[in-house]
This record gives sequence, C-alpha cells and structure tokens, in this order.
Amino acid sequence: MKKIFYTLIYTLIINASFGQVTPVKKGAEITFLNKTFDYDTIERYSNGTRSFTFYNTGDAPLVLRKVKSGCSCTVPSYTKDTIPPKGKGQISAKYNTKKYGKFNRSLTVYSNAANGAQKITIKGVIIDSKKKWGIEPKQKK
Repeated sequence: MKKIFYTLIYTLIINASFGQVTPVKKGAEITFLNKTFDYDTIERYSNGTRSFTFYNTGDAPLVLRKVKSGCSCTVPSYTKDTIPPKGKGQISAKYNTKKYGKFNRSLTVYSNAANGAQKITIKGVIIDSKKKWGIEPKQKK
C-alpha cells in the first residue's frame, strides 16, 4: 500500500513540474484609437485629409498590406514600415471636398494581423458657404 501511495505522489510531482503553462503567442494585432472619424460640417473645397492612429497590440511585427477605399473620392495613404509590438502607425484618408452634401465612406485595412481586415469610416457634411443655406436642393426643370 505504501509503494502505491509513494508512486502516486512521485507521479503527481513529476507531472506538475512538466505541466507549466507557456504563454500563447497571438501574433500581430491592430488596434485603432477610433474607427470612425466624423468631419461634422466642412467647407466645400477645403482640406479633406484626416488621420487614424493605430497600435500593434500583439507580440509580433505588424505589416500593412494595403488600405482600400470603396470609391475614388477617398484616397488613403499609410505607414509602409513594419510596426513593432507596442508600436504605432497612421493611416491618412483624403476626401475630395469638391462635391457638397452628406458623405459616409469606408476604408478596409488589410494586414498580417491576427484579428483580420479592419474597417475604418469617415463621415460628415460638406457645405457651400456661397449658397444661401449651405446645402441647397437641386432645382427641378
């Protein structure tokens, strides 16, 4: 009986020493401070460039592959360098403010992040100060 008891204790001690938990690597992970940038109201023909700041909250280097806009009215530019863990980068979105009225555009960010492709959004209203009310309805003919 003593032999079985000691063998069992010895086996438990050996298993406990080899059963240590190793930290799980999660890879690169992209985290944005804000995923939506609201221009609110902006003058027609003014500077439509705004920036999104993001961080690599993972434990591996982050590389942005591309940032894709849904239309030609928004032109993205982004950090091309590798972002180390706990590092930060920026994505700039330049919206064409020539056309007045409401807008809501999305950009898709493709990277090697474990949390996959991310969507960021810009929205607002472009007003024309030369018009009486800023935004005038189209006249019917």
